[in-house]
Amino acid sequence: MYPGFHLKNSYKLLITVLLILVFFGFLWQIPEFRFVITGKMAESAGTTGNVTVSGFIGDINITPPHLVNFTEELTSGRQPGTSLNPKNNTYPYLTIYLNSTSNSPFYLYINATNLHAASSAGYQIPVTNISVNTSCNATGGEPYTLHRLDTSLVAICTDTVGQAVPAYMSANVYFYIDIPHGMYNDTYTGNITIWVNYTAGVGNATWFGIYNTTVTVRKYIEATWNETASPISFGTLAPGSMSNATDETFPTSLIRGTGTNVFIDWYINGTDLVNDTYAYKILAANLTYSNATSYETWPANLTTLNNTLPADPTDWGSTSGDWPNWGNRGNNSDTWVFFNITIVPGQQPGLYKGNLTGRAVELDEDPT
Repeated sequence: MYPGFHLKNSYKLLITVLLILVFFGFLWQIPEFRFVITGKMAESAGTTGNVTVSGFIGDINITPPHLVNFTEELTSGRQPGTSLNPKNNTYPYLTIYLNSTSNSPFYLYINATNLHAASSAGYQIPVTNISVNTSCNATGGEPYTLHRLDTSLVAICTDTVGQAVPAYMSANVYFYIDIPHGMYNDTYTGNITIWVNYTAGVGNATWFGIYNTTVTVRKYIEATWNETASPISFGTLAPGSMSNATDETFPTSLIRGTGTNVFIDWYINGTDLVNDTYAYKILAANLTYSNATSYETWPANLTTLNNTLPADPTDWGSTSGDWPNWGNRGNNSDTWVFFNITIVPGQQPGLYKGNLTGRAVELDEDPT
């Protein structure tokens, strides 16, 4: 066979093979001729993912403001001897809540200290005179049950006294104070502590308010006549005679009430004595009085009764007053007052009546 024949046959064979491959490739694109491999992959056992989110209470926040001030908007303070004075800040309560990461209901407890006077040594308002109440959540109104504070923790919001504070909620706490009778004019301050714990007993937080509880007790004077000494009677007298007040009203007394909390001085004035039927008078200048400490020392130091108080009001409250020893600090103390009358000759007969006024004025300074 000659070489040319072999080469031609090789070309033919190559072309035939290529045509077959092209045809077979075309058939492979037809879906009916696709090859499908089937089978089952091995599987491992299933697992469960677990996580536990713990209860958390975080820090205590209080708004607005932190102070428990019972006299913030009052010019003269609270009157002694009064009860249930509310907290007097612009906002009448403290809102107590936990920080944003807290996720648990919580119990709320409060304790406090006695309120100590700023300058009157030894005077204090007991912590038990401070009371609180709360709705235990900010959606409620002012609550109904008062809890008196103490130096130990007092339960405010717990399951045993109403309810715990729900998670993500807050408590509005209203504060009240009783001012003891006779408490001296001064500003009193004390501390308060707020303590919360997680209702399940895990975790707690404490907030300390140092000198944040304040109340100012205003100047206050109670002054009355001895009620058993009214009216003051001189009996029946002849013209041209002189006599002291008689019966059980001798002497009468001025009473410095228990609510008085400043040094005071006494002043007395009165009206002319007049007859109810006729236009007859016994002038007030015909009456004298004394602050004698006993019957034995009377009628020394007599003072003539005037229709008015001293002409210059700046004299009121001086340490002299009508008499130096009329100024005193004793609560519920009596100051004796002895009265004397002179009936002028020719005075028309009849019953004469007038009024007396006792006035207590604050002393400028401590007489002691």
